[in-house]
Amino acid sequence: MIWAYCFFTAGRRRPMFFCPWRNISIRLASPVSAPFLRGHGTVPEDLEGVVWRDWLEDVQEAFRDLKKESSKIFIAGSSMGGDLAMLLSEEKDVSGVISLGTPIEFHFQFLAESALRILGAFKTYRRKYYPPWVSKDAIDPRLYPYYPIASAQEVVKLAKYTGECLLWVTKPILIAQSTSDHLVSKKSPQIIFDRSSSSQKEIYWVENGHHVFVEKEEIWKKIEDFIKLASQDN
Repeated sequence: MIWAYCFFTAGRRRPMFFCPWRNISIRLASPVSAPFLRGHGTVPEDLEGVVWRDWLEDVQEAFRDLKKESSKIFIAGSSMGGDLAMLLSEEKDVSGVISLGTPIEFHFQFLAESALRILGAFKTYRRKYYPPWVSKDAIDPRLYPYYPIASAQEVVKLAKYTGECLLWVTKPILIAQSTSDHLVSKKSPQIIFDRSSSSQKEIYWVENGHHVFVEKEEIWKKIEDFIKLASQDN
């Protein structure tokens, strides 16, 4: 399995979101790879000059390495990592895709894009903003507290490009999203479901989660069941 994590993770070790995938990997007796995406895992300044195709190249390289160990590979991604997972799913040896809180559309899409354009004209960085209805426990101090505005624009470009390529997503896909995601529109899972060409696809809603909900045990069980079923069909 390849795990592509969400935007703006910090810390010089493997991202904290890697641990659940390691547990799943052990239970399924399958290798797992969680490649560092350029600009992640260090400091926000390292994102400068990085474009979304760089992140795609990072997961492609991890895929080539993992092919040496496994003939069946599942690609999983949280947030923008889900976009990368779906783009990578065209590879021949991919057995399935796990999309968690993946943006195709954002809440207040037009306003968000306009704000990024305006802010980007006179600022380089922006602090992360959380709406007042987001509980404090949703704000993980291990994430970057600020980010380059140009990098946020790259995430929007990635989401749009993925939306245009969904027709070519033919592998089994699990589409999961939190009912209280403050970033990604609730339209996104249905768009992925409707536009993808997979004959095996499912939308799964996680109650009372946040934008990133990979640490919830219920999603681990759902992913394990999905992998087992998709492996039988392949």
